[in-house]
Amino acid sequence: MSASLKSFGSTQVRMLGLTLAVALNGHYAAASTASPFQKFIGTWSGGGQIVATNGHHEAIRCRAEYSVAKAGSALNQAIVCASESFKLNITTYAEAAGETVQGYWSEATRDVSGHLTGRIAADGRFDGEISAAAFTASISLTSNGHSQAVSIKPHGGDVSDVRIELGRRT
Repeated sequence: MSASLKSFGSTQVRMLGLTLAVALNGHYAAASTASPFQKFIGTWSGGGQIVATNGHHEAIRCRAEYSVAKAGSALNQAIVCASESFKLNITTYAEAAGETVQGYWSEATRDVSGHLTGRIAADGRFDGEISAAAFTASISLTSNGHSQAVSIKPHGGDVSDVRIELGRRT
């Protein structure tokens, strides 16, 4: 055994072990911090309705999938809804910095895409806006981890409201 290791006493070894344990535990705690999107993660299905500006209501069936990215600070979302005459196919990437959320979205059926901005609260509520060159809409998502409500209210156009109620699939 070298002289430097012999002079490194058992007290120093215990302190080194304790320091390493605290450092690893701190790293683990930081890595396991809950995502602001935690209540949305998973696969969902349900239904809702689309409301046209002329007052016509039409029932829609929907499915959604949410997955986290960037160690929980970002979310990938896919929502597909359809009825006899309507289809909605939205994909979204959103990234949170504190309560502020920014990202981008696209809707494949209409070939439109743009930016997403908003705020997410710890209680599972997101309120924001999606926008593109010729389109804006207010969007709200609320989840308790078991059920979820999605509301999309376009500004202008032939649709005035899309309301969706989803349940977590197991």
